[in-house]
Amino acid sequence: MSYEHLLDQVPVWGFFILIEAITLVPIELGQRLGERRRQNPRREHEGPVGNVVGATLVLLGFMMALTLGAAQARFDARKEALIDGVNAIETAYRNASLLPEPHPGEVRKLLREYVEIRLQMPHFYHDPDRMQQMDNRVRSLQRAIWSHAETLDKADRNSEIYALFTSSLNEVFQVHNKRVILGARYRTPILVWVVLIIVTTVTMFGVGFQFGLAGNRSLIANLLLALTFALVMVIIFELDQSGRGVINVSQQPMFELHERLKAQP
Repeated sequence: MSYEHLLDQVPVWGFFILIEAITLVPIELGQRLGERRRQNPRREHEGPVGNVVGATLVLLGFMMALTLGAAQARFDARKEALIDGVNAIETAYRNASLLPEPHPGEVRKLLREYVEIRLQMPHFYHDPDRMQQMDNRVRSLQRAIWSHAETLDKADRNSEIYALFTSSLNEVFQVHNKRVILGARYRTPILVWVVLIIVTTVTMFGVGFQFGLAGNRSLIANLLLALTFALVMVIIFELDQSGRGVINVSQQPMFELHERLKAQP
């Protein structure tokens, strides 16, 4: 498994607990160190420490905003690819009716099977082995559908109907590749997650240290801060994990297409 997909096997609740831990534990450790330093006459002044903590909080917020924006962009790209795929398949299905017999019935049957598999694929984006099996089935159907285009090519390559049909098929195949790449392969780089976690740990330690120096220890404040960061990080994680969790690209357009194609001859 690629390093970029290490988080694919981590459940959302596990990721939430991880973020809570790397937020609360450093705060607690920082507070204890800050309280010890407060007893020292040569302790650090709160002003400079506060400036450093403020700078690291801004940096952390900036990194989280960039990561969230990138995850949202990939989510939107997956949604757009789904719509493009639905339109391309429906166009190819419609163009198949223009073909001479016996091609229309056979091509449409293959396209209906194609849509059934496409409906299932998003559920296995996080499972490379199962995903490869599904993709192999799709490639097999693509070859079967394309064999009809090859037959038509031998019969009359200059036919406008042939050109229209092959163009729509090419669009179907290209969108499939795009959906697989966006859904099963593109993730937030693991190095970004590592750096984000390190910056979060350092920042929370600094926040706890400042609390300890000031003598402002508050369990409720610590919990609220940890919860806030954990929720934002979970949203980024959810947007990045296609086909899992609560935040997913709705497959309703593909499902509706499947119902329409089943109702047609």
